[in-house]
Amino acid sequence: MNIFDKLLQEANVSRASGYYFYFKNYIFDDVNLEHKTILDLGGGNGIASFFALYESSSCTSWVVDPIAEGSNQLMTDQYEALRNNFESNRISFHRDFIESLSRPEYFDIILMHNSINHIGEDIIEEALVNAQKHQEYVGRIKIITDRLNKGGILVVADCGTNNFWGDIGLKSPVAPSIEWNLHCEPNIWQKMIEEAGCTHISTRRTARRELGHLGKKILANRPCSYMLDSHFVSKYYKN
Repeated sequence: MNIFDKLLQEANVSRASGYYFYFKNYIFDDVNLEHKTILDLGGGNGIASFFALYESSSCTSWVVDPIAEGSNQLMTDQYEALRNNFESNRISFHRDFIESLSRPEYFDIILMHNSINHIGEDIIEEALVNAQKHQEYVGRIKIITDRLNKGGILVVADCGTNNFWGDIGLKSPVAPSIEWNLHCEPNIWQKMIEEAGCTHISTRRTARRELGHLGKKILANRPCSYMLDSHFVSKYYKN
C-alpha cells in the first residue's frame, strides 16, 4: 500500500487502498500542482486536497463545504487526522458556501470532485429542458469559475446519467446510492461550463481505483463505464 493510502487508512477512511493511484492517474494527471492555490469545492474530508499536499510540497488548498460542524463527525475526524500529517497553514476548511469565502479571492485550480450536481439538485432536471433553468444553472457554475485565475484549471469529476443499471430501473451493484436522474453526461456539463467562460481540455472515463493500472487499461472507457458507475473526469481551462 502506498504511503498516502496508509495515511488514509490511519485516518479511518474506508477502502483506503487505491486512492493514490486514482488521484495521480485520473484527477490530477497532467495538472501542475507546484505553487498552486487549490479550491476543493464540496471536498468533504479533504481527501483530494491532502493528496495534492502530499504530492506537492509547495501547493495550498481550501476545502469549501457547507457541511455543518458535527453533522458528520466521522468526516470531520478524518479531516483533522489527515491534517495532522501536514503543515497546518497549507490547508483550511471553510464550512459554508463559496459565496461567503472572501480570502483567497482567486484560485489556480478548482476541483469539483463528485459535487457539480450538488450545486443545483433542485433544478438540474428542469435545466435540461427549460432555458431559464439552464441559464440559472450556468449562473451557479459561473459563481465558481469566476474564482478561477485566468489560465487556471477546472477539474470536474462525476457520474454521468447514462448507465446500464439505471436504464433498466435497477440499482448499480458497484454504485447503489447514485440517483442517476440527478446527474448529467459530460457533454451537458461541458456546454454549461463553456458558457461560464472556460474551454474544454479533455474528458476521460475512470475505473475502480482498487484495480490500478489494469483497470485503467481495460475498464476506463465508455462501454465498460456504462456497465459500471459511468464515472468520468473532465478538465477545463479558464479563458
